[in-house]
Amino acid sequence: MQAWGVPAGLVPKAWPLVVDWVTEALAKGKADETPAEILDRLMRAKQQLWLAWDEELGRARGICITEMYDSARGKCCNLALVAGTDFALWRHLTEAVKKFARAQGCVRLEAAGRKGWERHAKLEGWNYLRTIIEMRLEDEQQQ
Repeated sequence: MQAWGVPAGLVPKAWPLVVDWVTEALAKGKADETPAEILDRLMRAKQQLWLAWDEELGRARGICITEMYDSARGKCCNLALVAGTDFALWRHLTEAVKKFARAQGCVRLEAAGRKGWERHAKLEGWNYLRTIIEMRLEDEQQQ
């Protein structure tokens, strides 16, 4: 297994390999963005696409989409989306992203996800930071 960072210029070629994972992850995570918005940011290098590539199978088995931002606690690399077929891929992607993030001047990684991700991430050295909750107002009005 190898993690590959996909240059922005090659995103259109890689997109058909990952669009279903992106779509599913956005839906399951109740994200406020669409696959088309993700694709646009990837092509403009506002976000970065990473593939967990299985050399034996000749195909991607997982993906990660990252984005950088400045914060009061230092520059951060946010793992905005992680998806795939096997949590064992997490380590390959994380190691490649950590190296890239350090080279970009980041001092930390951050990720958010659905309940259950924390137990998998904890095994790789991630620490609990915060919980995000939501109340849908239209649901309240229908009662």
